[in-house]
Amino acid sequence: MRQLITSRFFIAVIAFGALSLLAGWMKLCAVAAADFPYYSWTAWAIDDFLHRKTPAKIVFVGSSLVLVPLCGVDADFLQQKLDGSEHHQSVYFERKFAEKTGLNVPTFNFALPGEMPSDAYMITSFLLKGDKRPDVIVYGIGPRDFMDNLLPSPAATDPYRFLSRFGDVSPFASLMMPDWFERMSFEAGRALYLYGHKQEIAQKFVARAGKEFNRDAPWLFSAVPVTSDVRHQLLPDYQAFALGHGEAFFRPSTPEDHAKFVDNLAEYKKRYKNLKRETYETQMRFFTEALATAKARGVHAIVVAMPITDINRRLLSDANWDMYRTNIKTIAHDQGATFVDFNNDRSFKQSDFGDTVHLHSGGGKLWLDKLIDRLAADHDVLASLEERERPVRTAELNGPLRAGRPRSTESGLPPAGTIAGSGLKPAATIAGSGLPPAATSARVAAGSSPLSQRQLAGKGGAL
Repeated sequence: MRQLITSRFFIAVIAFGALSLLAGWMKLCAVAAADFPYYSWTAWAIDDFLHRKTPAKIVFVGSSLVLVPLCGVDADFLQQKLDGSEHHQSVYFERKFAEKTGLNVPTFNFALPGEMPSDAYMITSFLLKGDKRPDVIVYGIGPRDFMDNLLPSPAATDPYRFLSRFGDVSPFASLMMPDWFERMSFEAGRALYLYGHKQEIAQKFVARAGKEFNRDAPWLFSAVPVTSDVRHQLLPDYQAFALGHGEAFFRPSTPEDHAKFVDNLAEYKKRYKNLKRETYETQMRFFTEALATAKARGVHAIVVAMPITDINRRLLSDANWDMYRTNIKTIAHDQGATFVDFNNDRSFKQSDFGDTVHLHSGGGKLWLDKLIDRLAADHDVLASLEERERPVRTAELNGPLRAGRPRSTESGLPPAGTIAGSGLKPAATIAGSGLPPAATSARVAAGSSPLSQRQLAGKGGAL
C-alpha cells in the first residue's frame, strides 16, 4: 500500500484531480454555450435562431428530407442563390400561407443534415422555450430517422455536439451513449473539470496562439485561407460538417436540373440492412418526448410523414414499414399532434425527387403547396397561430428577405443551462425484428447525413 501511495502514477492522479478541482472552482476557460469552437450547419442554425429579432411562429424540424426542399423551393421562388450558412426560413411558405389565411407567420428552418429524433428533442427542450417558443412545430420524418443501423449512438451526430451545450443531457445519458466506453468518457468529463472541458481549453489556447502568430508572424497566414472543403479533402473525419460562408449554396433550378436523378440505393441498403432494435426504440422514445415537451409548453406539433420513392421504400421489409407507420401515427395521436401522411400520396412521382429520398425544388413545391393547404384548413393550427397573430398587410407579403445578424463567436450568451424536468419517461416496448446491428462506419461516427457531404459542404457547390 505504501509503495502504491508513493508511486508516480498515484501522485499524478492526485495532482490531476487537485488541478481539476482548482480549475473547476476558477471556471478555467469557461465559454458561453454559443461560443462554438467552429461552425457547422447546426452551429449556424443555432446562432441565427438565438439572435433573430423576430421570433418564429412556426419552426420546421427534421433531417435533410426537410432542409433540402425548403431551401431549394426558396431559391427558385426568390430566383437567387441562398447561402446554406445563412438561410434559415421558408419565404415561400410564409408568403403562400399569408395569402391563404391572412396571417403573418415568420418561420425558422431547424432542419439539419443527419438530424435524428434525439436531436429534435434537444432542439425542442433546450431552445424552443421562453420568448423563443413558437406557436407551431412542423416535424418532418422519414424511416431513416429511426432505422439507421449505421448510427453508432445518438451522441455521434453533428447536431448533438452543438445542441448538448445548451442543456443537461445527464438525465438521458444512458440513451444518448449506450456504449460503455462513450458513457465512461462522458461521466469522467462530469467528474473531472479539465477532462470535461478539454475542448473549451483547446479552443481558448488556439484562439490565443492564433492572435500571437498574427501579431508576431503575419507572413505565416498571408496565403489564401483554407476552406472547409480543403480540410475535408485532407482530413475527411476532422470537423466533418464544418461550414463557412459561401461554401454551400442552394441555387435556382431548371427543368434540366430536375431531370437529373442520383441513385443512392446502395447507401440505404446499408442503413436498412438490419433493423437495429436499440436505435429504433431509442429514437421512437425521443420522438415521443419531443412531442410531449412541445405539448407541455402549449406548442402545437404537426408530424409530417415525408414522401420517399417506392424504390427506397421497397428496401424495407413490409413488417418494418408497417411497424414504423403504425408507431409514428399512434404516437402523434397520443400526443395531440396533427398527423399529415404523405407516405401513400401517389401524386409524388420519382421525377419529383433528386435521389431516392430527397425532393428536388419542383417536388418540394408540390409538397409545400399540399402542406400549406392542409395547415390553412386545420382549426388547431389556426387557433394556435391566431392567439398572438394579426392580419398581414399586403406590403409585408412583398417585403425583403430577412437578413440574419452578422456572425460572431463572441456571442456573450450565458453559459449552458439545465434541462427542465428530471428525465425521460420509461419507454414503451416497441415491436421490432431483433436482428443484430450492422457494422458502423467512421463517416456516420462523424455525423454523416443521408445527403452526401460533398453535396452539402462543397466549396460554392449547389445542392
